[in-house]
Amino acid sequence: MKPTLKANTLPTTCKPSTEKIDNSRTKKAVLHGVQIIALAGLFVLSTSYQSHRKELLLMENDLFLPALKTNLSDFFRQAANMDYTAEENLSLNTIPLIKDFYSRVEFRPVWTSNNHLSNQAIILIGLLESARMYGLDSSLFPMGDIRNELALMKSPELRDHYLANRMKLELLLTDACFQYMTYLKMGYAEFDSALFSMASKVNLPARLNYALTSDDFEKQILAIQPSFIEYHRLQQALVKFLNSTEITDTRMVIPDPSKDSALFRDTAEKVLKSLGYLQTGSTEESFILALKKFQYYHGLEPDGKPGRNTREALAQSTGNKYRQIALNLDRMRKENLEAEQFIFVNIPAYQMRIYDGNRLIGNSKVIVGAVRTPTPLVSSKIERVVTNPVWQVPHSITVNEMLPKLKSDSAYLSRNRLKLVDENRNTISYHQVDWNNVSAENFDLKVRQESGSDNSLGRVKFVFPSPYSVYLHDTPGKQSFSREFRALSHGCVRVQHPEVLADYLVREFSGRQRELDVIGLINKGIHREIDLDQPVDLYIQYITCEADDDLNIFFYNDIYGKDEKELKKLEFLM
Repeated sequence: MKPTLKANTLPTTCKPSTEKIDNSRTKKAVLHGVQIIALAGLFVLSTSYQSHRKELLLMENDLFLPALKTNLSDFFRQAANMDYTAEENLSLNTIPLIKDFYSRVEFRPVWTSNNHLSNQAIILIGLLESARMYGLDSSLFPMGDIRNELALMKSPELRDHYLANRMKLELLLTDACFQYMTYLKMGYAEFDSALFSMASKVNLPARLNYALTSDDFEKQILAIQPSFIEYHRLQQALVKFLNSTEITDTRMVIPDPSKDSALFRDTAEKVLKSLGYLQTGSTEESFILALKKFQYYHGLEPDGKPGRNTREALAQSTGNKYRQIALNLDRMRKENLEAEQFIFVNIPAYQMRIYDGNRLIGNSKVIVGAVRTPTPLVSSKIERVVTNPVWQVPHSITVNEMLPKLKSDSAYLSRNRLKLVDENRNTISYHQVDWNNVSAENFDLKVRQESGSDNSLGRVKFVFPSPYSVYLHDTPGKQSFSREFRALSHGCVRVQHPEVLADYLVREFSGRQRELDVIGLINKGIHREIDLDQPVDLYIQYITCEADDDLNIFFYNDIYGKDEKELKKLEFLM
């Protein structure tokens, strides 16, 4: 629940409050009253001596500064003690961070100077108003309240309330800035104690203080975003997308060309032009090339044929594409990959990539879990490379898929080079089992497949801790990598070129074993378990759109249906 602060209990001028005060506070109030009287004189003088306007404004700031600092200090004291009442509310989300920040700057104003905004405040408001460029929305921030308090602070008719309005504007801008920085750093979530704790860990008050004193305030604020190159490309591609595309929620109806080829061509042409894939005055050849390019960037086979998946992708509204981009920026912020060297698997892209810093040094197609047995999201570390592994069949596969075949086919084990083993790893003959009395509930044997070229794990696997019993591994079914839809496994990630990954890991991270010819071990069928001296970060993530170096955006099929569910949590996008 958001705390609501009552602002009007704070002094709006230097008048003493009705509460009991000591002599020092009385003297301070009198002094402030004298200062304000002097200020009135300065205003009169300023109408006659415009050449000295800058000097007079500086004097005005000096006169108001002690009172404003007192107001800010009192505000946090009252907020902590909850001993205030008000007729008017000031709703803030990040009070602990705001208090920390103003304590660092001795309760001095940072966004305002007299009745003007600082350059940094103008930049901040610009960032808030253009939040869509980062997959956020200006509705997340109190823009109306900020504009209102700015107008009140500037109003010559309301000078009696100048201090209160200026203090409110300071607090609103600081609160909005901390919200903005939090969303950019950690993704969107409702502000609660958990989010405050996370924000404190990255020390936002210190970062804001540094940004305000730097030569490039905007650069320092935006630097809080994830450093991952995939994030930065997608964010920059979003800017390009918003600047070149009309955002609308109108969904196109794409007719089946087998029923009306002319209408299909006309409708598809409009979509391709609106998205920048096709220019005006297209020929049949340029239309097919544009359709192939569209397919390529939507994770489809670029064959130029208007199949069902292609027509569905063409029908998607630009508003939906925007929300998809924003959702995936949010996902990457929440994950915030910070490892220097890591392996990144993107499930919807069917891709495994090797990164050294922000430099891509290797990649491979992958096969991921089927819709019924999805690959889990993982943040772990690869600890071991196993050449020519033995496959210990998971119990779920044993009882759900193999058991019916075992009971009906006595040759199933030998034909697939499988063995039955007990809990002590002793081999059990097929004929030792009373198959008539075996069921999924009481079957307690394990099934093992010896290493070899036809082993289901292929010739190499990569072991990492996780609660899901999944691996990255090779596969004997190489033909499946040519398929457009590659969500086919029981949850493990099958790598098309695992030898590239194995060689990289052993060469770079296995210490004394780095001279091993791991590819030779693989090809010779030698079983070896190679521990990495330095485990390597592994991230298996679900990112349904990415961008290339030219800021072209790839939109992938939401194979597990996660986008719609997760978008509901980002209320500002709906």
